[in-house]
Amino acid sequence: MSESQSCVKVVGSMNWDIINRVESHYDGRQHASFLDDPSIDPCPGGHGVNQAIAVYRASHQNPFDSCSLPKTSERPESVQVYMIGMIGEDGDNRGEKIKNALAENGVRVDGVRSARNIRNGYAHIYVDIQGTPRIQNAPSANLHLTWDVVKEELEKTPRADLILVQLEIPRETVEGTIDYANKNQIPIIFNSAPVPANASSLYRDPLLYQVDHLILNHHCVEAICITRAPKSESRLDDGMTSVPNIQKLYSQYCDHFHRLGARCVVITLGHRGVLASYMEPPDAHGNRGQRSFFYPAKKQKQEVVDETGASDAFIGAYAVEVLRQMKTPANSGLNPIDFDLDIGTAIEHGIKAGSLTTESFGSFPAIPWREQWIGPEIKWLSANPFVLH
Repeated sequence: MSESQSCVKVVGSMNWDIINRVESHYDGRQHASFLDDPSIDPCPGGHGVNQAIAVYRASHQNPFDSCSLPKTSERPESVQVYMIGMIGEDGDNRGEKIKNALAENGVRVDGVRSARNIRNGYAHIYVDIQGTPRIQNAPSANLHLTWDVVKEELEKTPRADLILVQLEIPRETVEGTIDYANKNQIPIIFNSAPVPANASSLYRDPLLYQVDHLILNHHCVEAICITRAPKSESRLDDGMTSVPNIQKLYSQYCDHFHRLGARCVVITLGHRGVLASYMEPPDAHGNRGQRSFFYPAKKQKQEVVDETGASDAFIGAYAVEVLRQMKTPANSGLNPIDFDLDIGTAIEHGIKAGSLTTESFGSFPAIPWREQWIGPEIKWLSANPFVLH
């Protein structure tokens, strides 16, 4: 790896996704009727795998598209992505299939280990006709991704310029990764998903929020903060009818996470858009200003097919733009706390990548390449944040 290249290390889950279409998500004892669609094949997944792919595709052009130039050997991009995760030893070699798929898509898999005699992580995903997924997963091998394994991989060269981590692996591993990043002054993005059943316990774990970028959806926010967050009669899904109402409620959540240590808090609001709050670098007196943003969703098509991988695509594109800004002359040689970032631009990239992902089934296959949302010839529609699409 040359000095001009950047390194992103993704610490996270590696699942095998089994996807089914259903007419509706029924409650209680009702049976869901499957829609016959032979085109939907099982595929690699998990937040770790998806975000590694999303970072790579957000920083490279598609080498598999004959119309997309330059080709693989001529790419000018300089981001290398390393996956750190744990696969299982299933009889059908699904763990190896996941590893091979990552490698075929440009992700380095030197940091992928295998848990002996342990099944690979699985996720059963049920997507209704509105594109809304329900996901049930068995972490299996992912639970064997211990901190000592991750630490060994993080300490290998090249040194990471940016680290991504999520919650589909042991909590101790997540905490160790965050602590390592802070001690070594490596910027880190923490995606607190999927939210566990005892989500409010996450609030009492202050180390989790000592991060440069905390990205989570509004369901996770409310689940984590349910015992401490400001009480409100309104919730996003209850028909909030204006941007000021959204900002009033969710800005309070952002303030909570800032007090816990997060420098930038990004809350994704589904089809409505994204709300974010950013603590500026300290001034000469050590004071830090706070900037807040609301960005409505964007789309290219009317139809939402599958929302499953949208958050991971968002994070990948967001991460690449943050990394680009970190490498500018203005931020060169600074500590992460002193970086002055245009978070709004990173969010715009994330929104577009996430939107494109919802137009196809699956998460891994649907994650877009950079040229799919970059360029003046690409037209975007502004989505009405108060009309469900």
